[in-house]
Amino acid sequence: MGKYSDYVLISDMDGTLLSSKREVSRENREALRRFTEGGGNFCVATGRTPEDALHLLQGIEINTSCVFFNGAMLYDYRQDKITKAVTLQGQKWRDFAAFVVENFPELCTQIFTSEVCYVVSRINLEDPLWERATYEHVFCPLSEVTGKDWLKIMVHGEPSLIRQMAAEAKKMGMDEISNNFFAADVCYEFVDKEASKGHMLKYLRQLPENRGRKIIAQGDYGNDTYMLQMADTGVASGNAHEDTKAVADIVGVTCDEHLASYVIGLIDKGEI
Repeated sequence: MGKYSDYVLISDMDGTLLSSKREVSRENREALRRFTEGGGNFCVATGRTPEDALHLLQGIEINTSCVFFNGAMLYDYRQDKITKAVTLQGQKWRDFAAFVVENFPELCTQIFTSEVCYVVSRINLEDPLWERATYEHVFCPLSEVTGKDWLKIMVHGEPSLIRQMAAEAKKMGMDEISNNFFAADVCYEFVDKEASKGHMLKYLRQLPENRGRKIIAQGDYGNDTYMLQMADTGVASGNAHEDTKAVADIVGVTCDEHLASYVIGLIDKGEI
């Protein structure tokens, strides 16, 4: 039994594990190395896809399943296996996506499956969003993806326009079947009602390698709030949204001040 054998640390990526330069600092890497070598289990919970996250996590030991697509998938890198997936079932989801594409053409509407992001709205192919993308994306009409298994819908664009779209979604009753939230200032996402980072924690707890361990979760935004509430200890980064800070057990340092290192330091001092 190692020093950290009683713990699972699960971390959001953007604004939490990653610095404002979108990289894992040397300090965080060193602390996570000590944590996993000392018996701790580490994983991430992110809106990113497994392949998108992986290039940022190179050299970091991930020794339990991770949460992707903002809670629609639990995935194990070690086995290259989907542990749990919650898809968007029913015609109402397809009708809603068609409504957004038709009525909000200025928004970039994206449909995510386990393998590909389908961009189903008209968008400039030179948009920096796609120049930076590290996951596979395909531009096609919505009609070509209606028969596939969807994990989430994401729209990207002007925040005021996103808020208009979200208001229309509420009128259509999407709140009844979805969790929906800003994942960043210009990104809004829809997943199934039973899919969220917080919902996936109950499955993470049930995995054999995590049973009986204390779960510490760290995050910064609305898509992390329920996860922090469901964890044994929820830690908000110092740069977190005020609503996320309000539900956290601990408000830590900012993502540029090595939050993971800070949290592991709290374990070292017996404060978690």
